[in-house]
Amino acid sequence: MFIYQPEVTKENEKIIAQTKEEFGVMPPHWELLATINPKCFEMFIQEIRYLINHPHIHPDFFAFLRLFVAHKEHFSYCKSFNTKLLLARGYDKKALQAYKEACVLLPLDERHQLLVQKVMKALYQPDDFSKEDIEALKAISWTDGDIYDAIDHGAFLFKFSRILKAYLS
Repeated sequence: MFIYQPEVTKENEKIIAQTKEEFGVMPPHWELLATINPKCFEMFIQEIRYLINHPHIHPDFFAFLRLFVAHKEHFSYCKSFNTKLLLARGYDKKALQAYKEACVLLPLDERHQLLVQKVMKALYQPDDFSKEDIEALKAISWTDGDIYDAIDHGAFLFKFSRILKAYLS
């Protein structure tokens, strides 16, 4: 799957085992990152823990956001991974295809719908993203931190996907 398989050390084995225990899974791309750079992997896992337990944003929002960006950017590995994740969470395969193609349609409430629209605007039209966009989100009770977290995670996918593309065979 990947062009390079780094040597697994005792430290890596421990991290991999702990991650499997905590999340019930250790996807191949997580294992690659954990093996290449355990410190960066721990920072990545801290972000995942934070997003899963986000105080205001539904955890599925982040999976849909990753799916939308992966679809627009043709990140096949991330499309596949997030599709499987959302299917495991109970979403319908045909509905997921419609969501991917729309790139803004969410099966969540209207607040999350507007948040994903504004995040996609911030990611793909940053020059057009404005104070008014932020104010529209704050008017429906999103905080500055929520808005930042959503944009940050969408942008994070660009970095992570590029790394995976470099290592995919």
